[in-house]
Amino acid sequence: MSMGVIFITHDMGVVAEIADRVLVMYQGEAVETGSVEQIFHAPQHPYTRALLAAVPQLGAMKGLDYPRRFPLISLEHPAKQESSIEQKTVVDGEPVLRVRNLVTRFPLRSGLLNRVTREVHAVEKVSFDLWPGETLSLVGESGSGKSTTGRALLRLVESQGGPANEIIFNGQRIDTLSPGKLQALRRDIQFIFQDPYASLDPRQTIGDSILEPLRVHGLLPGKEAAARVAWLLERVGLLPEHAWRYPHEFSGGQRQRICIARALALNPKVIIADEAVSALDVSIRGQIINLLLDLQRDFGIAYLFISHDMAVVERISHRVAVMYLGQIVEFTRIRMLNSIGPRRAVFENPQHPYTRKLLAAVPVAEPSRQRPQRVLLSDDLPSNIHLRGEEVAAVSLQCVGPGHYVAQPQSEYAFMRR
Repeated sequence: MSMGVIFITHDMGVVAEIADRVLVMYQGEAVETGSVEQIFHAPQHPYTRALLAAVPQLGAMKGLDYPRRFPLISLEHPAKQESSIEQKTVVDGEPVLRVRNLVTRFPLRSGLLNRVTREVHAVEKVSFDLWPGETLSLVGESGSGKSTTGRALLRLVESQGGPANEIIFNGQRIDTLSPGKLQALRRDIQFIFQDPYASLDPRQTIGDSILEPLRVHGLLPGKEAAARVAWLLERVGLLPEHAWRYPHEFSGGQRQRICIARALALNPKVIIADEAVSALDVSIRGQIINLLLDLQRDFGIAYLFISHDMAVVERISHRVAVMYLGQIVEFTRIRMLNSIGPRRAVFENPQHPYTRKLLAAVPVAEPSRQRPQRVLLSDDLPSNIHLRGEEVAAVSLQCVGPGHYVAQPQSEYAFMRR
């Protein structure tokens, strides 16, 4: 149709695949323009170079066993590039979190009597372990059940797994705790939500938002609390005087730093990060990932990192679990501290068709790379809605390598055909 398109985005991978020309803007001004090949292969402006340096490249971690920081370029010192340090943070011993046969379903009502006749099987018999200082990533497209899994661990949604279901934190079962004991335990497991704009109360100052969990748990009164807030703000790269400001005075990246400071307030052992960087610009995303890695190195925090961005997952993860329709279809079960990293097993040797589709669908920030065929996740998903009382068989996993498990073909077909 000879139609021109102005495509506005911060996703440089998409730009490399569809654009003919590129205009780079910074603080309201056009700082560089040129063909897509010129911008990606010979960037001239410091901001363009910094922007491209912050783009997660799928495959950049090939051959590397441990997570690494993004090698970001500073705009103040364009010639200086941050070092990329290995994150050897996993601690031997018992898992800090153990999950067995997690099941979460949501009722659907219908008919004149408004009875529950069907159920959405959001999570079906999911099991995994999480060690201190480790990052386990749950990946999958929207509707795969990864976010519901994270919420179920804190009982923000209840599990229906019955006696076989177990959520054990430091030897204590979460799924059977009373409300009072559950609140006390939540000091050790904190949540970072996807949207930093909706996560903060616009009527509260930043200091009050960070203080709120301390007040709820009766910790650090008076001057000690104020000093704690100032320390937390400095730890996430903000200033102590920011405590008196309101959320609307901050950018998206700064708000996410504030949400991270609030999650750190209670010295948690585990942080569940639910799409914590997906709403951020690419340059800010790298900074937040580096911050999370620095905090893990300094405090030994274990992350359950929930994301659909495979390039970011490759950078931050020690292990990966791929979810499809509420079940884990490919993952690495054991930690191999002295051999090939378990994350590499999934990224360098993916076995499940769904995992291969996820990896093939990632946009690559390299305009000269031509793919033989664009792989789309456009097939209709089988329905995960079933009659009430209908049980779904768990996929059967088989070992295909050291610690590398994949859904067996026959159970995979039975599961995916519905």
